[in-house]
Amino acid sequence: MTQTSFPLRNLHQIEMTSFCNLRCRYCPQYPRLPRERKHMDAETFSKALQWVYFFMMQHGQKSLNLAGIGESTIHPDFQRLVRFARQMLPRPFELVLATNGVSMTQELADFLAQESVTTFVSMHVQLKAAMAINMLSKAGALAGVSADPALASTNWAGQVDWPVTAPAGRKCPWITGGMGIVLSDGSVSRCAFDATGIGVFAHVNDDLTRYSTSPYKLCASCDQDPGVPLTQEQVA
Repeated sequence: MTQTSFPLRNLHQIEMTSFCNLRCRYCPQYPRLPRERKHMDAETFSKALQWVYFFMMQHGQKSLNLAGIGESTIHPDFQRLVRFARQMLPRPFELVLATNGVSMTQELADFLAQESVTTFVSMHVQLKAAMAINMLSKAGALAGVSADPALASTNWAGQVDWPVTAPAGRKCPWITGGMGIVLSDGSVSRCAFDATGIGVFAHVNDDLTRYSTSPYKLCASCDQDPGVPLTQEQVA
């Protein structure tokens, strides 16, 4: 029998906030996010980190992406939460951040370097991104630059009217990898494309050792290969 559900073994992302300082046409933030915009509170963030620590110890999770559909750097407690994450998950555990660079300052770039946050800049606004790249490079914190919206774009599994330039048939890492993403309200969804929250199957306050992830509705309209056959019940 083909396996269609996979035990949760990795919280790949914590969406620190679902607010953003941009409204890009190729993103579900435009014209408005179809779920509540929310800054994650410290208690929820702490609980999510406790589960990441558990998965690190039990299943070898090695990195955590501190980003989601929102722009993490505009969280009012961004630096305090990142510092707490580093305390909970000491080096060599990798903390990753993707930012549009709009809110980047030299002080923030220096902070990210100090906390060893692997930082990528997305080319949403070229001038702002160029300035952010310069500041992060000066601090020694720049890990890479992404032009995916133009060179490897997606339509967010059919949620956005945007041309797909990313290679077809790419392997989805989420389902068979037993990964979850923590949304800003603390709910746990099946993948990073879940703009509405329809893929939510748990909450960080639950006992996550009892949960599994599986294909869901967006898998049927996604240009990535989920790695397992889709049943009618899973994608309805």
